[in-house]
Amino acid sequence: MPERVDLDMRNETTQPGPAQPLSRRKLRRRSFELLFELAQHPGVTMRELLQRCFENRIGGEQNNGGIALFAPGDAEDGIIVGEMDAGGRAFISDLCTSVSEHRKLLDTVLGRYPREWKFERLGLPERIILRMALAELLFMSTPERIVINEALELAKLYAETDAPKFINGILGAVSRDLDKIRQEQRLE
Repeated sequence: MPERVDLDMRNETTQPGPAQPLSRRKLRRRSFELLFELAQHPGVTMRELLQRCFENRIGGEQNNGGIALFAPGDAEDGIIVGEMDAGGRAFISDLCTSVSEHRKLLDTVLGRYPREWKFERLGLPERIILRMALAELLFMSTPERIVINEALELAKLYAETDAPKFINGILGAVSRDLDKIRQEQRLE
């Protein structure tokens, strides 16, 4: 497991607002957004993105421990506000760090599964979703069915229309081969 970047940048003198802790689904969405940003800005490190994420700022204003996410169709203008607690920071840090540090391994494994396409030809959102799911399967203790379901939910939000079926097929095949993959990569 990669070393967790746990940067609690909250000002401890501020009182948390009325926001509820973020669900794992929303934490995965935030992880997706960070990994997408990392792919779009190669000069920025994952550590810098995590630090910025954990500063808990919305529009440059301190948000009393909250975090904003954007996706079409959500609450007010796509903004979801929730509290980023220590568990949420740890989850995002573990997932994003696992994906960024093991990207070549993840891409190599995932590259075996699309039959008609090379993995590199998939859209960026689809690649990130697949990397996140495989990282969660290999490096975190999330049950397979949850990982696959959450990947499909991300695909419905961020990927092409037909992507959920494609992602489901790849992750189903990966799931069947998971023990073999772990043995090959010496991850047991």
